[in-house]
Amino acid sequence: MAPAQTPSMSGTHLLATGSTSTGLTRPSSFPIPEALISSRTSYLTSTTTSLTACLTLMIALSYLVALSWAYKYARANPKALNKTSGVRLQRYAPPVYIFLVLSSLIEVAIASWLVLQYRFNHNYANVQTRTGARMLLFSACWTVSTAGTYTLLFLHPTWSKHPVSSIGAQAIWIFVSWLFWIVGSGILNSAVPSLLVKGSCSGVVYCGQIRALFGIAVLERRNGDVDVVGLAVRPRHAVARQLSRAGQGGGT
Repeated sequence: MAPAQTPSMSGTHLLATGSTSTGLTRPSSFPIPEALISSRTSYLTSTTTSLTACLTLMIALSYLVALSWAYKYARANPKALNKTSGVRLQRYAPPVYIFLVLSSLIEVAIASWLVLQYRFNHNYANVQTRTGARMLLFSACWTVSTAGTYTLLFLHPTWSKHPVSSIGAQAIWIFVSWLFWIVGSGILNSAVPSLLVKGSCSGVVYCGQIRALFGIAVLERRNGDVDVVGLAVRPRHAVARQLSRAGQGGGT
């Protein structure tokens, strides 16, 4: 007598034959509707815009509050200035630092918004465009943090005597910041020359934002040009004054 087939073996056989006979395969993924993708993109865009605007405003207000405190403290405890150049530097340097911080904050907002859009939507014109936006974001964050710190160090009567606040340290900072802005604006300009040189938006999304990003970067770079030239000319004037004083002393 032949042995009876067990139910488990027959069930396995039926499942195997059923799977091979029907030839049906279970779909691994379902297509996502275009409306859902569009709504997700719109939600991410509006969310990043709101967050970027709020964070930028909070940082700007915090900087202005700290600046107001430092200015009041400096007026209550004025520091001694012996040279005419020191008086001029005390008068004109803080507005330059404030301009650098506020303009760089605008650059941070635009660059961070662009980088997030590229991250979520992957719609950058080319990889170099994304790299340029990231480099300008780094340059703007660097300028905001360092220029904001130098504003407080420059105004405070005690902190201004620290070696970090010296003319040599500030010269190094200006030169490094200037290089960052040159590199970032150069990368972005070479990435989309048709937009920034010819003014054509064909094949490029976020044209207005990219133009604003590049415009502020050029403004920061021009400001760095003036600062670098001023730092190069100032030692010559100092040497000329010393020589003239030495000549007058020798003549008398």
